[in-house]
Amino acid sequence: MTTATLITPASGLVLTGGRPSEVADFERAMVDFFVDAADLLGVPRSVAAIYGIVFASAVPLSFADIEARLDISKGSVSQGLRVLREVGAVKEVSSQEDRAERFEPDLELRKMVQRFLENRLAKQLQTGGSRLEQMVKTLPKGRHGEAAVLRARVKQLQTWNSKAQALLPIAKTFLKLGG
Repeated sequence: MTTATLITPASGLVLTGGRPSEVADFERAMVDFFVDAADLLGVPRSVAAIYGIVFASAVPLSFADIEARLDISKGSVSQGLRVLREVGAVKEVSSQEDRAERFEPDLELRKMVQRFLENRLAKQLQTGGSRLEQMVKTLPKGRHGEAAVLRARVKQLQTWNSKAQALLPIAKTFLKLGG
């Protein structure tokens, strides 16, 4: 039984593009690994595929390289790279050969988690708090105790949001100390 028979790619996002089959098989396995992990976190498949293909390459990849290796649109590659840069999952490296931006994975998990907390979670919690304030204004009045149940539920969401916001600085400090 060969390695190719053991690997059954679920994503189907990797294009062979003339690369040796063992290279493409490895890339498929890596992309599938990150796509599966991303599904758990609610991260778009295209973002996970881009990270997977960059992670699977021993050399930094240009935008054109990524686009040629994945069956996703140019816009998805652009947006995915933006997201990955935002959270610190990929970093740009200079190329001596040409002026093209090239990308490689940033392997510091602590830094990646810290940026995710700062750039994504903090913004979501802040936005969520504002949305909950607006939701309070739209709560139905009366109606056989239903309004009281709904008020209690919104209050619970506000409590969860506040507790999460209070934990955020502690999590950031913990990550800094772990470095």
